[in-house]
Amino acid sequence: MPRGRGQGLWIAGGLAAAAAGAGLFWATSARRPATATANATAAGTAATAAATATFDGSTATADLVRALRGGDARALREARVRIVGKADAPREAVADAAIDDFLELIGGIRAGFLQFPPTGRALSVGLASEMLDRFRVDTVSIRFLDALKPIHDVYSAALSDPDAEVRFVALGETAKFWTWVPGRTLSEMDEAKVSQWKEGIHPAVLRCLAAADSHTRAGAVYSLGFLPIEAAAAPAVAHVEDPDAEVRRQVLISFAARRGLLTEDMLIQRIHDEDQAIREAAFATLKLRGLNQEQISLGVMMTSPRADQRASVIALVKDRTDVDPVVWLMRLSRDRDETVRLQAVEALGARKTDDAAVKRRIVEMARSDASEQVRQAASKLMPTVEETTAALPPLPGSSLLNPKAN
Repeated sequence: MPRGRGQGLWIAGGLAAAAAGAGLFWATSARRPATATANATAAGTAATAAATATFDGSTATADLVRALRGGDARALREARVRIVGKADAPREAVADAAIDDFLELIGGIRAGFLQFPPTGRALSVGLASEMLDRFRVDTVSIRFLDALKPIHDVYSAALSDPDAEVRFVALGETAKFWTWVPGRTLSEMDEAKVSQWKEGIHPAVLRCLAAADSHTRAGAVYSLGFLPIEAAAAPAVAHVEDPDAEVRRQVLISFAARRGLLTEDMLIQRIHDEDQAIREAAFATLKLRGLNQEQISLGVMMTSPRADQRASVIALVKDRTDVDPVVWLMRLSRDRDETVRLQAVEALGARKTDDAAVKRRIVEMARSDASEQVRQAASKLMPTVEETTAALPPLPGSSLLNPKAN
């Protein structure tokens, strides 16, 4: 399939306005004029007819769109048939001859969105997604670009819907949205339009991360887990500390393969989680990333809520050659417990290292540690000014549990 040069990417752009509706209110006297009474009777007759109307392949597109605009959820079923096509037939590209109907249908869905019941609003998002799938097929009409704005508005309205299930469905659909590309090669200008359109949905998904209900937060994590741009997906990873276990579990599931975002250190912390499924998932992910049982055990001790267990790591790593002890000791030198920091600084001093970062850390502890005992211990190990400013090799960039490089 032809793909644009910006496949899977998006750039800065404004968030289009979400679909909005306004109610019309009026007051009349109990005794209405004859013309008003006649109009009301006619309206009632029309409403009764609409209530009994059916929609099928013989329904004119204009009539179907009129029903959609009026919030008739029954019309969505026929709209789906026309958007998806025959279930047992291969999907065909939407050509110029058919695009007008597609544009009218998505326009009607957008206009009637707020009037649909929750199930209808959820189905509307699914139809917007189905339409995008049709636009993936090779040789789609370039006029698919005209559908992007109403599709965007349906997504945006659903992502801010008062009903949590509608939001959850919309978040599930946006998971497929991030890597969507049309079935044709685009000009640079049209690529930019698609990129800006995608970027415009991102803030609405991020807002769902802050939702009061955990179901919506978990859905937002799920969606962002499919977003290939790390900086854009990263806000979801902070919810590995979410108060709700459902959300924490989703972070582990969605980001297990993304080592640059969900780090080994974060996973080690989850082995202390109160939720058993999370503990098991964290352990399994660490094993899949190549950590052995001993490394994981050391990490668990390092992050233990008990100070004596954290301090016990010092004796276990200070003379190791298969891992970098400095990485561990430097971290423990910032422990919240002063006894752990004291043992860590003593172990760092005993290494007699020329590492400038270690020397600077000892100076920092001697000058500003909250514990007087730690400051005194560090002061005895204080290097000279020349030692702390010498052009020595920087601290190795090995991460917390990785073997020391040869």
